[in-house]
Amino acid sequence: MTGWSLIAIGVLCGAVMMWVFRRTTDLAAARVAGKQMLAHFAEFRLFFDEPRLIWRAQKELIAANLRWLVLMLPPALILALPAVWLFAGLDAIYGRQPLPVGAPTVVSARMDNPFDTEDAPATLEAPAAIAVETPPVRSAADSRISWRVRPLGPMCGSLRFTLRGRTLDKTISAGCRTLFLSRGRSRSLLAFLLEPGESRLPAGEVDALEVDYPSADVKFAGMTLPWIVWFLLASAGGALLAS
Repeated sequence: MTGWSLIAIGVLCGAVMMWVFRRTTDLAAARVAGKQMLAHFAEFRLFFDEPRLIWRAQKELIAANLRWLVLMLPPALILALPAVWLFAGLDAIYGRQPLPVGAPTVVSARMDNPFDTEDAPATLEAPAAIAVETPPVRSAADSRISWRVRPLGPMCGSLRFTLRGRTLDKTISAGCRTLFLSRGRSRSLLAFLLEPGESRLPAGEVDALEVDYPSADVKFAGMTLPWIVWFLLASAGGALLAS
């Protein structure tokens, strides 16, 4: 994905966050609390040889910090859940890259209970452009079944897992990408809300299907940095423009 789109999203988010802060915070009281904190810090240098005054300044500094935090609480509560959802979505778009063609990777299924000697064999079916190089490897410590696979060419398709008599699909991309690169398809509602790129797994004994996509950086203005750095810079700029 291009850096310009990430910058535009960051500027817009920064402007929206500033709008929320301005509408839900007593800015005058916040400025007073900030100035009080700076004043109490200055007291540490002025009265460094007066333990009684230093102790009083510490207590007043803590009180000013608490007042400032209380003032910041309403916008923080309003923005917390949307921010978590937004960061998870942006990471799926900008923070991951498709599997490199020719390089091995691991795909796995996580079960919700320990393995049993009477379990049906676990199988993995892959598109023609994906070679399954190992039989299933079971890890009793975390109830996980893993396979090593190797993309042979660019592709966007699905893996098909057969686990304890259930057949389940998981998207996979190599050498080309879809908008969202979903590392996991999960049965958990919380995991689905954080990463809604694929539908939830149905009720059963399979907790999650996972593809180990490599991390990606974003190039913008001739520099390559993690997406979160560009997003925070752009959102700070958007907040300044909206202030």
